[in-house]
Amino acid sequence: MSVIEAAGHRAETRVLTALTRLPAPWQHFYTVEWRTLTRHGESIGEADVIVFHPQLGLIVFEVKAGAVEVRGGQWFYASGLEMKQSPFSQARRNRYALIEKLHKRLGRDTVDGLSITHAAWFPEVNWSGPLPGCETPSRSFLLDRSDLADPAPALTKLLREAFPDPKPWTRPQQQVLRDLLAPDCHLLVPLGSRVDDTVSALQRATDEQIRVLRLLRSQSRLLVEGGAGSGKTMLAVTLAREHAAQGKSVLLTCFNRALASHLSAQLDGVPGLTVCNFHELVRLLAEQSGLGFRVPADDAARRQFFNEDCAELLLNAAEHLGTRFDTLIVDEAADFSPTWWVALETLGAPGFAWYCFFDRRQSVFRAQAQWEPPFAAAPLVLEANLRNARPIGERAALLGQCTVPTEFRVEHGPAPQTQLSGDFAEMAVQLRQVLHTLLKRDGLRPEQVVILAPYRHTNPSSGWAAGLDEVTLNLDVVNAVPGQVRIGTIQGFKGLEADVVIVAGLDRKAGQHPEWLYVGASRARAALVLLALDSAGLS
Repeated sequence: MSVIEAAGHRAETRVLTALTRLPAPWQHFYTVEWRTLTRHGESIGEADVIVFHPQLGLIVFEVKAGAVEVRGGQWFYASGLEMKQSPFSQARRNRYALIEKLHKRLGRDTVDGLSITHAAWFPEVNWSGPLPGCETPSRSFLLDRSDLADPAPALTKLLREAFPDPKPWTRPQQQVLRDLLAPDCHLLVPLGSRVDDTVSALQRATDEQIRVLRLLRSQSRLLVEGGAGSGKTMLAVTLAREHAAQGKSVLLTCFNRALASHLSAQLDGVPGLTVCNFHELVRLLAEQSGLGFRVPADDAARRQFFNEDCAELLLNAAEHLGTRFDTLIVDEAADFSPTWWVALETLGAPGFAWYCFFDRRQSVFRAQAQWEPPFAAAPLVLEANLRNARPIGERAALLGQCTVPTEFRVEHGPAPQTQLSGDFAEMAVQLRQVLHTLLKRDGLRPEQVVILAPYRHTNPSSGWAAGLDEVTLNLDVVNAVPGQVRIGTIQGFKGLEADVVIVAGLDRKAGQHPEWLYVGASRARAALVLLALDSAGLS
């Protein structure tokens, strides 16, 4: 990093630290990279900071470090080095790049009515001289060190001067803006519905996520490792959307059918993108090639088919069809076997890009020691937990016998509950009481609650399911339905999350599988209840 780059990073950090003090509904986005096509070819740029208020408008900022000097209309760094263009020119260029992007999403007439302006921020000086040339309509469009302590008044004044009668941004327009800028932004998507007054937060992209995203953009092959709730799936979805937007054919696959359904819904309508779990991918291509997809009835043969035969079937189907993808993205990669990697590789076009997101501790379908990545590389590691309140994350790590994350986005929340019982009949009574407390006393909506177990609740041995008699169940774990409590297996809910999770039916066998306990407990955003037999060994 050069001296100028290091100084720029320092200045941007000062501004970002100040912006974290802004109250809602202020939002800020930083280090937003642009790639646009003009009649002269590709244009690449980067906006330092974007500040947004849904009622007042949006400001594209250029941030400059240290002292600057303007001589004869030309800008210079304190070192005497001449700037290629003024900070205001850079901000204006990025402003119009953003507007052009919004034109394509919202339409020109809509965007032209939105309040979008640009300005410059000099966080390391107190500007006392005259305004620099004719680029600044008033002093309000130039922020300096004095605005760091409390930036809200200066930002409000700037926007009110630029737009005395602003038209508020609608919710769909705000969502388009977030979709356009995420995940290179400070605020992304809600962590979850409010469970109580003490647990309400926004999921934010961390510095490490943004670093990984930049590497994903610049490298054609990358392994990304992270614990539950570290944002792996968010990065995978963003990467898939970006590559598809570049005109590439993209395959996003995973192990879990429910997660694939969730990902498909998030990326619905994106051209050039195929989203499905591995075995569904095999079925689709096998049937298209005329090879057929016949699942054996015998249990042993069925396991052999799904674990090994499907990989060979995919190899043959790919050879028949000639189907190829420019980009392969795999989530839940720790559940993929070496033979699957060989089959998937045949789907790559010449020079294809390959990205794998994984967590060995969530390998519920394959032994951790047996897993191998598809290619040799040192993985980038995500260490922050963006999903669970700290008490839940710490409990999940303890159950999974793994390291506690270094950072939690939500520090405080209800302590997880563990209720032990002598048999499933007693557990059924506990489950009925827990549901009554959550839905009646605490006022939670049924759709906020998910019940998970190691085995299906319809299994004859699942006597605890008798405690479900007072609620309406939803067997679709992906799509919440108002008034219904979702229910499924721990394995089937891997990769998904819910405000409140009840993990029931934990017996001795479950207690011997820390990966089951870890996955089940880490699905909960804000509240967790564990119902276990004494023999499970939980305390």
